[in-house]
Amino acid sequence: MRINRKQVSLSNDYKLMIIDDDAGLIDSISTFLVRNGYNIYGLINPVEGLERLKNEKYDILILDYFMSPIKGDDFVSKLREFDRELYVILLTGHNDLAPPFATTKAFDIQAYCEKSHRLDQLQLLIESGIKSVSQRRRITNYKDGLNSILTSLPAIYQFKPLGDILDAVLTQIIDMSRSSNVFTLIDGFGEDGKVIYKGVGKFDVALDKYNEEFATLYSAAIARAKTSGATMWTDNGVFFPIISMSELYEGVIYIEGAMEDDNKHLLEIFIVHVAALIQNAYLHEKLTLAYTNLKSSFVETIEALRLAVDAKDVYTRGHSDRVSMYAQLVGKKFRLSRDDLEDLRISGLFHDIGKIGISDDILLKNTNLTRDEYAEIKEHPTKGALILSAVSAFENVRHIVCCHHECVDGQGYPNGLRGDEIPLGAKIICVVDAFDAMTFDRQYRRRLSQNIAIEELKGGCGKQFDKDIVECFISIIEESSDEINSIYNCE
Repeated sequence: MRINRKQVSLSNDYKLMIIDDDAGLIDSISTFLVRNGYNIYGLINPVEGLERLKNEKYDILILDYFMSPIKGDDFVSKLREFDRELYVILLTGHNDLAPPFATTKAFDIQAYCEKSHRLDQLQLLIESGIKSVSQRRRITNYKDGLNSILTSLPAIYQFKPLGDILDAVLTQIIDMSRSSNVFTLIDGFGEDGKVIYKGVGKFDVALDKYNEEFATLYSAAIARAKTSGATMWTDNGVFFPIISMSELYEGVIYIEGAMEDDNKHLLEIFIVHVAALIQNAYLHEKLTLAYTNLKSSFVETIEALRLAVDAKDVYTRGHSDRVSMYAQLVGKKFRLSRDDLEDLRISGLFHDIGKIGISDDILLKNTNLTRDEYAEIKEHPTKGALILSAVSAFENVRHIVCCHHECVDGQGYPNGLRGDEIPLGAKIICVVDAFDAMTFDRQYRRRLSQNIAIEELKGGCGKQFDKDIVECFISIIEESSDEINSIYNCE
């Protein structure tokens, strides 16, 4: 028979179960414990109790030692197969029938109690059990909290815009604190000392709205937290200071609602890392700005060199611009990413930059080149790659420029690469570079017609050129004939 359970929810939500084949004893113990504020469920069937414990979480089990069909120690043995943490108190009819010490140790039985009409001793054992369970909960929660911090930090530590970092930080804080209303406020960020504000819940508003609705309410506590560098408790929540190691900025994170000390300590640990994250973002912003300016200056320098190459030879003027445009058209057909298309654009513009180091006598010669002169011409991809290597952002561009005269059959230069050893961008530049060279005048020959140039591309498939790229480029010429002809006829 199942005993009618009597339950009272406790603030700490500790759940007790009693299993005994004496229904009257269960009723008296349950009545006593419920009267004293405990949440208890009673059963007379140990088999049913075992199944219930498999499917539902309890904190303390009060168990009769002598039961049928399962004896108490056998019951605990089966219990420990799936639950090693449940706090077990065994009930015995007489002291001399208590389980042996070896049994209590082997099955992690925490206590035993002699059955009696006086239940004071049982209550003391339950209170001791609750303290033990509470301590274990705290340790588990602390461990889980630390694990959550360690798990979240690698993703947050990646270089991202500050807004993305703060979104990830606030998401983690919400999870750790169980609060739905959180904000962070940072002063003096960046070169212009701007104010950064980010909020969730009722604080998910723009900075001017925050200033209008909340600034006056929280300004005193924020000032105290930043000045003291210590956590500030208020009637409604907690302010955690964000301490910059290099005094680059100052800020706070506010979490609304009550908070246990353990969670507070975990959040203090986490916010130390948050301060480092924000400082890294600050420094990264400065480095990114400096790097962008450096790259811009370098591009301007390279562009000047490219124009200088064009100026050396009237016949190649505009060649790099056309190669860049053709290459992007092919790249779009191949559905390349935005970054890859940008690499193609720059590679097309700078593919011949290495010719700046070749003497005019060779570059402008209108008769056959000698072996030595041709060997010097063949160095221009390597020289161009060396020039571009000064900026790490041009790493892909450098490889494309270096390889744009490699042939798929391995007979190209400078390194005799073949097939898939050649970057896709370089294969594309190789095709469109050859087409533009054939369809515009050179000092040593007149331009070829588009039809003849296309036949030359087809004839070079599998030898100089990649067949798929040639077919793609020819389809572009056919689909965009007016646009291509306008370029072709403008010279």
